[in-house]
Amino acid sequence: MTNNKIEDLFELYNHLTVPSGTGDLYTARAINGHPRCRIAKDPQGNPALLFTARTVSRSIVDPPFDLRNLSFLPRCVCRVQVQDERESLETLAVLKCLSEDQMLRQYFLRSMSGFISTLPIAPTEGDVAVAVRKLVDLFRALEAPARKSLQGIWCELFLISRSHNIRQVATAWHPDPHALYDFVAGLQRVEVKSCSNSLRAHYFSLDQLLPQEGTVTVIASFVLNETGRGTSIADLWEEISGRPELTVEIRERLSLILALTLGRDWRKTRRVAFDTGLAARQLRLFDSTSIPRVDPCLPAEVTDVKFKAEVTNVKHLSPIAVAQWGGLFAAMFG
Repeated sequence: MTNNKIEDLFELYNHLTVPSGTGDLYTARAINGHPRCRIAKDPQGNPALLFTARTVSRSIVDPPFDLRNLSFLPRCVCRVQVQDERESLETLAVLKCLSEDQMLRQYFLRSMSGFISTLPIAPTEGDVAVAVRKLVDLFRALEAPARKSLQGIWCELFLISRSHNIRQVATAWHPDPHALYDFVAGLQRVEVKSCSNSLRAHYFSLDQLLPQEGTVTVIASFVLNETGRGTSIADLWEEISGRPELTVEIRERLSLILALTLGRDWRKTRRVAFDTGLAARQLRLFDSTSIPRVDPCLPAEVTDVKFKAEVTNVKHLSPIAVAQWGGLFAAMFG
């Protein structure tokens, strides 16, 4: 596996000409540092990656597939034109975006940087197949409904990007998709809430505020106003994914979490933007036990209770004080 920074594949793709012809014909260019991988364009203008993958004896090759916007051919006889060289006939693994949507094509190419980073310099067919399966999960997630508001996602990414120890905080982000809290590490939890008016009121589930033995939960509360300018979700993600402290595996996991959370709202990631300076000034931290709540003594038949609580006048904690509790809190607020 290589940790070299990948070239801007979207820019490389834009400089490729559309090949004149039909069938499995591609114009292509090698990617620096990855001699067995090329960025390519087919006669319809679709972006593709071409892999020269090693065949290992007794290895099982994944069958080809065609999804709504993605196709994969593990062994395809292709005609390839590389810059000014003569056309060559090669057997390659071909991963292609089938959509004419320019935003989706760009997303495909941006995602490919992480995809390529997970591969060895000389990948086997099995290596390519494993990476392709992960990319399929990513594209399927983009067709599902969003799991959270864009404002909420922005706040979580903001905390990751501004954390003292980004690797530790990124690892704690949604370790379990069904967890009650946004960040979990050991016995420490951080739940992120946001609202868009001067009244600092948030929705909670009763389970989030019921103390669990030995755990400490901090509520990070934001009051934001969308301006259309400032820093977008896409900006925050590009900043986070470019941080050298993060391993390829962590970036890959974060990318999937983000896709699962955004769902079909991924198209809005450059349109929804907030002022990071204002966000930092408006951030308030609360001990979860101080949040007003409904009486937890409920009839056995009543479950999954959710309510809205105003915390404007609740005593908040300073980030310095919370950071002194160590662990995740020091990593995020130190």
